[in-house]
Amino acid sequence: MPAAASAVSIVIPAYNEESNVRAIFERIQRSLPPEEVLEIVFVDDGSSDGTARRVRELRAESRKVRLVRFGRNFGHQAALLAGLEAARGAAVITLDCDLQHPPEMLPHMVRAWRSGAPVVQMVRLQTQGAGLFKRIASRLFYRLINLLSEAPVVKGAADYQLLDRKVVSGLLSFRDRQPFLRGLVAWLGFPSVQLEYSAPPRTAGKSGYSLRKMLRLSAQAITGLSSAPLRLSFYLGLVTACGCLSFCAYAVARFVAGRTVQGWTSVMVVLTFLGAVQLVSVGVLGEYISRIFEQTRGMPRFVVVESDEPSTGGGEQIDQHVLDRE
Repeated sequence: MPAAASAVSIVIPAYNEESNVRAIFERIQRSLPPEEVLEIVFVDDGSSDGTARRVRELRAESRKVRLVRFGRNFGHQAALLAGLEAARGAAVITLDCDLQHPPEMLPHMVRAWRSGAPVVQMVRLQTQGAGLFKRIASRLFYRLINLLSEAPVVKGAADYQLLDRKVVSGLLSFRDRQPFLRGLVAWLGFPSVQLEYSAPPRTAGKSGYSLRKMLRLSAQAITGLSSAPLRLSFYLGLVTACGCLSFCAYAVARFVAGRTVQGWTSVMVVLTFLGAVQLVSVGVLGEYISRIFEQTRGMPRFVVVESDEPSTGGGEQIDQHVLDRE
């Protein structure tokens, strides 16, 4: 097999990572020999700083650097997907630009892949400097996902992974506009090797993952990997309905016996509980209906306004000359 045909692509989503672009490029260069790396694809997720400019500077220095730039912020998962679509290597490694996915682990990942593993999943043992809230939230996230999901996700798994070309092809066959890639990789069921690492603190800039974005990702992960919440709401409603029927039977029996059922409080409690169950169920239904709505609209998952090559997947390519005229 020619060296180029067996080389890997490295996909790096970046959102306002101007200060980290060159640093991660240099660390990748030091970690892997040149013949191992086919290309390094930076996906600028609508950054408002000079991230794209820094990548262009690197591209002028190295033919292996490529840039895919979004017109606005479409999110981390969309950026990863755009990078997978653009990548041409026999395997694709995805890692974040904030240097919390240490590039020094890349040789171990490539070695495991060359030994026959189609998926090499990096598992985070800890994040240095992470607060108590983030650690607790992370544990709860994985427990909830694995409780409800049909395809359990490895605890501590991150979007730091190596995927063989056939795994990438499988991922790109999904047409979900709100993907949770870690879950989709697990759902595909390819054999995987897990490597552990400790995430260092962020060296520059600040995280683009706000609490709102983390909650949104959690909702996407739960609704995207399983219909269990919908079934749970049905079972909860069924159990509640049985309880209500039993209470009605009791009330009728007391009425026939000539004993008036008293207890305004108990009635209000029952009504309140039923109302709560209905609201929760409607909320779960609304989440799934919103996903159906997004799927049926037929809108692209992202819009690329700059790329070295035309997009090959679900994104929509916009001619730069059209943008210039506007």
